[in-house]
Amino acid sequence: MEESQNFLNTSNSPGNSKPRQSIHSISPIIGIIFVCSLFGLYGIIYLIDDILPKPLYVSDEKNHPDAFIAERAQNDLKLLTDIGPRVTGSYENEIMAVDVLKQKIKSIQQQAHPNQTLELDIQTVSGSYFLEPPYNGINAYGKVQNVVVKLHSKNDSQHSLLVNAHFDSVAFSPGGSDDGIMCATMLEVLYKLSQSSERPEHNIIFLFNGAEETPLHASHGFISQHKWGKEAGVVVNLEAAGAGGKEILFQSGPGQPWLLKYYQKVPHPNGQAAGEELFQTGVIPSGTDFKIFRDYGNMIGLDIAFNRNGYRYHTRFDDFSNIPLGSYQHVGDNTLSLIRNLANAPELTNPKGQVAQSVVFYDIFGLFMISYSKTVAIVVNIIISILSIIVALKTFHDFGLRLNMPSLKYLCFTLVGILSGWVVAGVLIILIALIIDALRFSLSWYSNPWVILGLYALPTFNCCCASIALFNHFYEKKNISISAQTQIQIHLLRLIWTVPLLIGTFIGIRAVYGILIPVLFHTLATAVIQVFCIQYSVRKWQIIYIVGSILPTMFLMKAAREVFALLVPICGRIGSDRNAEIYIGVLTVAMTILITSFYAPLITLIRKPLFMLIPLHAVSVLFLIIIFTPLGFPYSGNPASPAPQRFWIYHLRRDFRNDSNDIYKSDFGYFLLNMDRNSPNSVKNYVEDINNIKIAIKEDCEKHLLCGFPISTTRMVPILSESTWIPAEPPIIHEPINLKLNSKINIGNSSLRFNFTASGPSQFTLYISPRTEIKMIKINLAQNLSSEPLLWNKRPLYVINYVWGKENTPLNFTVDFEIPSNWSKPVFDIALAGSYKHAKINTKTANFTQFINEFPDWADVIAWLGMYQSWVY
Repeated sequence: MEESQNFLNTSNSPGNSKPRQSIHSISPIIGIIFVCSLFGLYGIIYLIDDILPKPLYVSDEKNHPDAFIAERAQNDLKLLTDIGPRVTGSYENEIMAVDVLKQKIKSIQQQAHPNQTLELDIQTVSGSYFLEPPYNGINAYGKVQNVVVKLHSKNDSQHSLLVNAHFDSVAFSPGGSDDGIMCATMLEVLYKLSQSSERPEHNIIFLFNGAEETPLHASHGFISQHKWGKEAGVVVNLEAAGAGGKEILFQSGPGQPWLLKYYQKVPHPNGQAAGEELFQTGVIPSGTDFKIFRDYGNMIGLDIAFNRNGYRYHTRFDDFSNIPLGSYQHVGDNTLSLIRNLANAPELTNPKGQVAQSVVFYDIFGLFMISYSKTVAIVVNIIISILSIIVALKTFHDFGLRLNMPSLKYLCFTLVGILSGWVVAGVLIILIALIIDALRFSLSWYSNPWVILGLYALPTFNCCCASIALFNHFYEKKNISISAQTQIQIHLLRLIWTVPLLIGTFIGIRAVYGILIPVLFHTLATAVIQVFCIQYSVRKWQIIYIVGSILPTMFLMKAAREVFALLVPICGRIGSDRNAEIYIGVLTVAMTILITSFYAPLITLIRKPLFMLIPLHAVSVLFLIIIFTPLGFPYSGNPASPAPQRFWIYHLRRDFRNDSNDIYKSDFGYFLLNMDRNSPNSVKNYVEDINNIKIAIKEDCEKHLLCGFPISTTRMVPILSESTWIPAEPPIIHEPINLKLNSKINIGNSSLRFNFTASGPSQFTLYISPRTEIKMIKINLAQNLSSEPLLWNKRPLYVINYVWGKENTPLNFTVDFEIPSNWSKPVFDIALAGSYKHAKINTKTANFTQFINEFPDWADVIAWLGMYQSWVY
């Protein structure tokens, strides 16, 4: 039986000639083993996260007649990816992909149970709307296509569940995960539901939309104009920002807790409210059709996406072969279960019938999901915070601390000792990040994220431990044992985390459950220690504390795994103007402190803590050295595990006109949109023409709208001035862009109306910028103009993103301006930029082809042709 010891320090008794070791102390070797165990725990989380369900084959269907069959979904995906890239407006997308879907759906109709009624409709639609920030532009579309299937309900319900995925892809990508696998999932779900003898309580509409990557055009066409659009009140949107792994629920609602009640029933729940809040901040440079259904269809629903292996997203590596069959089974099991339950949910008759309130939700290792309303979260968070404070005060009292100056002084110094480690860690990591960036070794962790552990996580943990060890050395409290000191530090640290828990609760941050979980478990563990009076024991309290810490540590490690798996690949496409080292470094500091800070006080128990910290610091230095070796090279072109550097390259022709609309300048060249911090310096030794960069690109940005470059989304605007322009020979343009002024009329004494027709390739963009003292007041393409338009050179800038699909359809638009009386000067500048994205019909010059071929295999090159023309009116 373990002997209990008093909290008084007996390591240096008067009768001893030399100090003896405290019986509470631990060997530095045990400390190092414990730290290694923490990193091993993260490895276990990594392995758990990669476990996928056993896939079912067609041969298994006899034993599992109602189950999702992964093999059949995989076969359906192959039909789509064999087409190749499916760019809106291309033959591959508008004819071949639509035919594949039509034939497959007709086959399902023929095999359906006699009780079922399936209705197929091919929608060809034109329209326009204003797309809210972060896009902040006008989306217009002409004759884009939707393939729509309706599975009718048993009693001719007037209410429908909408399930959406898109079959188009970006140029040069087969679109295996984005969004082919979701289309295949929908086809298999439709097949399984159609085989049942029971009809659902409500209709199910399956929308295969043909223009999402453009972005977000066809979904608006459906929800605003299709005959079934108005009857859908709930949507399940299926997307991908990665390839393989497990899909994740990252948006719910808004404000309807009942949706989570049905998602909780799926076999493999996977989702975090923190991810939803992160996505809604705009940090993630992507958008989904869910935004369209929510904002323009007044719908609620669930937004679900693959997010693992984001290196493949929108690259040539997003193919059929890289998706494990278990991923089909995971998403299929969940989607089939979810749709079955939602289609029979009584709430579907009045989807917004509940009081609108935000929902906190998170899964526990993919086994089950916990969800509760924001009101419940407030109550729970406050109760746990109060318990945390009570347990801490009780412990302080037991260890002889009172409401007097010596005790308060000791607690204050302990607090400083803990927090100073956090501050030093943050400063150190930012300094390391700045040095690495200055030396041009950014993104060394990009293809090998494990580098982050040694480069940023371990130094953070070391700082947290070292600050407490220094405090113990310089502020030794003679009458308190190291065991008591450790426990006081543990309780004080928990109180520190209780503060942001309360603050986050009162300002409405749902993600504070990430703090609630460790505070809860550590409060319970220390309460158990108090109740059973084992705070004075030698090892028992330590065992209980560590055992009580395992689950919250694993929970937070899983959350960290989710965050880094998402954000590390995104750092390859956030632009060269942003220092990704700072972002990842600061994020690592925050996550490491949250996960490991509860263990840092245990350094107080370590005999000669320097003997533990020195080896850990040595490992950190080793990782710092690694980034300057081949192991620290950021990119990989290995098809099995790619981590490519992204390059968007236009071979561009530009014509600029003066106030008289005479062309005063024409030039040609390669426009490179620099997607990450290392671009374009990383390929200078491979691509000879990179050394011919035009330094004066900022002059173009000062004179011309958007620097004279085409953009596919307004998200690109902030990095245009950091882009690269290389003079070159003229591109071969078979289908020139054109802008025709049809009419110019006065509307009253202070307004002018212009009518234009624009034509060009299947995707082109218009930029309109009123001159100083002029105000653009109306355009027929949107009900309202943005109250906070983009600004370019201190002038409002309006961007119109146009795409045509099945047929080459010019864009006709009318725009009104408010002008001062007797105005005789130009009213506005307008530019038209065409993007020629159909590789099979566009002809590249020999020099452009050679230029592209010079890029190394670890570069993913998206090479287009482009044309930019400007006018003044």
